[in-house]
Amino acid sequence: MPMTWTIALLIFISSCVSFLNSVYFGKLLLHPVSIFRSNEYYRLFTADFVHNDMVHLVLNEAMLILVCGKLEKLLRATYEYGSLKFLVVYLASMLFGTVAVTIIHRSDFDFSGAGASGSILGCMFCYTILKPEVTALYLPLIGAIPNKCDALIYILGLIVYKLRGKNSMINHELHFFGALGGILVTFVLFPGVI
Repeated sequence: MPMTWTIALLIFISSCVSFLNSVYFGKLLLHPVSIFRSNEYYRLFTADFVHNDMVHLVLNEAMLILVCGKLEKLLRATYEYGSLKFLVVYLASMLFGTVAVTIIHRSDFDFSGAGASGSILGCMFCYTILKPEVTALYLPLIGAIPNKCDALIYILGLIVYKLRGKNSMINHELHFFGALGGILVTFVLFPGVI
C-alpha cells in the first residue's frame, strides 16, 4: 500500500506542522472566499493535509490506513497500475468534495474546512461498490453487515448525527460530496461494476 502510506505520512507531517504554526494552517485550509477572491485554488488540494486537532488527525489517519489501504490493496491485486488507480479515486473524491463545498460557500467568509474525511469516504464507497459481498461491518445483536448495506448505514448515521449533533466542526457536506465523487469515479474507472 505504498500510495496510502505516502498520503498518510504527508498528512501527518503537514498536520503536525500546522498545529505548531497557525499561519501555515490558515494558508492550507479550505476557505472558499479566498479561493474565489484571491484565486487560491491550491486550497482545493491542501485542505486534506491539515486537521483541526490531534483527535481529528488520529481518527482520519486510522480510517485512511484501514479504508484506503484495503482499497489500494484490492486495486493492486486486481488491476494493472492499481496504486495509480487508487490515487485517481482518492484525488477525484477530494476534488469533487472541495469544489462542491467551495461553490456552495463561495460567499460565506466564516466557512472553512480541513481534513481528509471526504477523500476517505470516497475511497470507502469505491471499495463498497467493487466488493459489495465483503463484510466490513459487524454490529452486536445484528451480526455481519455486507458492504452493500454498510454504506447506507453510514450515510444514515451521518444524517442522524447532523440532525441531532451540534458539532459545527464536522463538515457533512464535504463528506457527502467526497463520497459522491468516489462513487462517480468508480463508475468511470471500472464501468464493468455497473
